[in-house]
Amino acid sequence: QDAHCRPASPAAAMVPRTEEHALQMESDEECPSSQARPTAYPWRRVSLVLAASVAVVGTVAFAQRLAVPPARLVGSFSRHGAEENAMSLVAEQITIEHEKRQAKGKTASAAPTTPACKHGHADDTPSLFCWAVMYDSDVALITSQFTGRAGIFACNDYAVIAKEEKLIGKDDCGNDFKSWQENLPTVEKGIYGVNAMTSSWLNVPVFILCWDRLLSSGKVWESDFTVKVDPDAVFFPDRLGAVLAQHVGSPIFTTNCRFWGGDQVGKLFGAIEVLSKNAIGAYKGNEDTCKNLPWQGWGEDYWMQHCMDALGIPAVGMFDEVSDGTCPLGGYAPCSQNKVVIHPKKDAGEWWECWKQSTNELVAKT
Repeated sequence: QDAHCRPASPAAAMVPRTEEHALQMESDEECPSSQARPTAYPWRRVSLVLAASVAVVGTVAFAQRLAVPPARLVGSFSRHGAEENAMSLVAEQITIEHEKRQAKGKTASAAPTTPACKHGHADDTPSLFCWAVMYDSDVALITSQFTGRAGIFACNDYAVIAKEEKLIGKDDCGNDFKSWQENLPTVEKGIYGVNAMTSSWLNVPVFILCWDRLLSSGKVWESDFTVKVDPDAVFFPDRLGAVLAQHVGSPIFTTNCRFWGGDQVGKLFGAIEVLSKNAIGAYKGNEDTCKNLPWQGWGEDYWMQHCMDALGIPAVGMFDEVSDGTCPLGGYAPCSQNKVVIHPKKDAGEWWECWKQSTNELVAKT
């Protein structure tokens, strides 16, 4: 080829034949017809491009190790003319890929988001949602238990229902914990054999309202068991969990008192009442069955047992795990025994002393 003849652009080799022919015609106007440009690269030019490509690949790898944008290094390997244009396109693409890698690395190394705060016993199994009704005489006892995170406040979740919304303290996440306000009716005590089946409070209307509130809150569906506890009951949720573990997923309620040793079913006394999620589901689907029972003259625990019986929910006895002074058998066990519930301990100091004896721990009374 004539040394003074301007060669056609090597880019012609990268385009379809029709475009290549057009480039050929432009070149023919400047070169003698006898030296028309061939349709393929001369071997010398092919060698240069291949060498440059190898250099680019090496440069990319080297740049990645140095964390340097490859385009800054690629330029040193480029040649004038068409090779430079091709190399610029390659370098631009390499730079884009490099920036993608950097962005991906930054995303991967970003600090993880802070997990949502949870109560101290939120992950205990089986899960327990525990609650109590609080009257004015119970405020000091409930507040003390909350401060020490004992009793119902050592469950996965908890609630207190009262006539007024009252601030009880700050929870483990620093949020205000308040009682749920309900318009609880005033009730009187019964006289056994005269106007009632109990000498205790005729409080079924109170607890029907409470169960309505619990169902509407949705919390009863978030735990395996819902546990109602009297405020003056020294209660140990971890011990209860061990008893209930084998009943997760089953429809059950618990009884905790026997009038005579051969009673296999027992009675439900209100110091502690446990209903599984399945049992609550049965109640939810048949509320009228329970609410229409002849409960006038009944205590709420007597009503709940008759409700569960009417729904066909089997009882699980916890006679050896509960010491209730109001029960004819098994009451007033020493606090040193590892019971699930010891009842009653109405004074906060007395409550904590019993808790300390049962756990063999020294605690600051609050």
